Amino acid sequence: MSIFRRRAGRDGDTHGTEPVRSSPQVLALNPAELAWVADLRASLPGGGVDLDPVAVGRLYDDALDAWLAAPPSGRFDPNGVINAIGVAVGDAICARVPGARWAGVTEDGSTELAIVLPPPVGPTVFPTSSVGQRWAAGERAWIPEFVEWVAGRLLALGAEPSAQVHELASFALAHAVRSVVPEGGPLVPFTLLETAEGRSLHRFAGELGEAVEHARRHARSSGAVRVAVAWDGYLTGEGRREDALFVEASEPGQPSVVVAHRYVETADGAQAVGEPLTVGHGAPLL
Repeated sequence: MSIFRRRAGRDGDTHGTEPVRSSPQVLALNPAELAWVADLRASLPGGGVDLDPVAVGRLYDDALDAWLAAPPSGRFDPNGVINAIGVAVGDAICARVPGARWAGVTEDGSTELAIVLPPPVGPTVFPTSSVGQRWAAGERAWIPEFVEWVAGRLLALGAEPSAQVHELASFALAHAVRSVVPEGGPLVPFTLLETAEGRSLHRFAGELGEAVEHARRHARSSGAVRVAVAWDGYLTGEGRREDALFVEASEPGQPSVVVAHRYVETADGAQAVGEPLTVGHGAPLL
């Protein structure tokens, strides 16, 4: 699969399946790369101008159907179509998200064409990679929903969580601290759901990673107006790794806030260290 890169990388590397990731280094496209993107755009009907996601989706589906219908020995090289559709998908995202732009994102010694937002939000979207992965899987009828979903997430990341979300995160973090101090950890991951009827707490035992993912799935399907997910982990900084309790909280379709409180294990149990910290923001939990 052909992936846009400024220098050679691993063949077939699609940077995973998540379309939105944090970016290590963002580089402006040079004139040759800008011309390459313009040529891809020009290869689309109408020069790729004002193509809505439904139209882009039809182009992709028709091309994939034609490719699949041909015998393997007679199939055309799909890389040109994948790259052109990727540009159209990226353009559609940029049209919906103020400040979004094309750039090259460097990771693990290679650079890929991406859609980026300015700091401090700074997530990256890899449209060509997403198109290539779904082409290889033979997936159809996904582009309109994908564009709206990604645009919604990027728009949400640019907003500040509400005061009610911050209050829920603080309440959940205080409960997490009381669950560990002074008896000791680790904390059993839990969700704190807020509905019209009030708040309810649900714990998820088991292996930490699986338990946290179970908690997140429970939160997504809860229908709550606000939710917090709490877990036990490590806070790193200044060359140190410290035990800490984490809480992530958000409202539907809005960015999350992530807070943490450090603690230490002692011979007599556990003690809280310092004050609660705001670690940052994330994608919506709901």
